[in-house]
Amino acid sequence: MAIPTSEWQTIGRPGWFGEDRDKTLAEYDQQYGQGNWRIRHKLGPKTLDFNQAVQLYELSYEVDFNHPDRRYIWNDLIKRAKDVWTEQLTDVNSGIDYSVQLAPAAHYEDIAIRKILDKYGLEFGGEELVRIRADSEDLAGKVLSSIHIPFIYPDYIESALDDKMPWWDRHKGSLECFWHLNKILQVRVRGGKT
Repeated sequence: MAIPTSEWQTIGRPGWFGEDRDKTLAEYDQQYGQGNWRIRHKLGPKTLDFNQAVQLYELSYEVDFNHPDRRYIWNDLIKRAKDVWTEQLTDVNSGIDYSVQLAPAAHYEDIAIRKILDKYGLEFGGEELVRIRADSEDLAGKVLSSIHIPFIYPDYIESALDDKMPWWDRHKGSLECFWHLNKILQVRVRGGKT
């Protein structure tokens, strides 16, 4: 007797969740059943789980950190900031753990920056909480947003989702483009049926 197998089938590219993340994920639970869907990232022929995708996210930041023409931005941030945040001030409570997401929208920029500093034995030396986001009022915070960080494998970024240009697709080849354009929704297929 054959044992039923389960595989995953890609059924869409959901793009940016933003502050609707929890609502969207709850809708997937309702539509497909809890445990019968998952979010992954595509990289060429490979399907990456969250940990693999966020490692590429962090590696893109690390390459930027080590780029001699960009290091002055990092040095300025490290000197002035006491910590960084992206969505809400509570982001600092995430430390270096990507799974700690207290804000309505996911934030990885701040965590990646903390992890890089930790890896290189560096600490923030300033007094400011600096927001890392494209609309940050702080110049270093704006420049270190994922929309301005090149993705390490730009040739693997998928094409646009439609004819509109969302805010995160302004800078082709950015980490932000990869994160949203390469995001896929998969559902469990059992015995050849969905």
